[in-house]
Amino acid sequence: MEQLQKLGQTQNSAYFMRPDGLILATTVNSTPLTKTVILENFELIKQISTDLGQPIKILAESEQLQRLSRCARDYMRTEEAQKYDQYVIGTAMLTQNQLAKMLANFIMGLRKQARPMKIFTNKADALVWLKSL
Repeated sequence: MEQLQKLGQTQNSAYFMRPDGLILATTVNSTPLTKTVILENFELIKQISTDLGQPIKILAESEQLQRLSRCARDYMRTEEAQKYDQYVIGTAMLTQNQLAKMLANFIMGLRKQARPMKIFTNKADALVWLKSL
């Protein structure tokens, strides 16, 4: 079992440092994804990146489907939301749930990402991809 160092938690996610330097983000509940929740996650990602002194690579694991509010969708298209892209090298989203995969594809399609984002159903593949960035 790998050792994880907890870096912080938001209303819906917990963030951990993996031994290989990747950041693991796990969903802790099915809180709807509002603008406030998304902003809280963006701010924690910014803080983690700033504390580490470099942009981070995120492995996001989620087995819970979260509803995305219209306000959150609108916010993700703004220049304000885009300023957080500088803190992330890339994100691999890992899910076994096909409905969650469809939702993630929808979210990714909301705006052009300044950083690579990819959805996986296989953790080993996700880790290989993230480490190659």
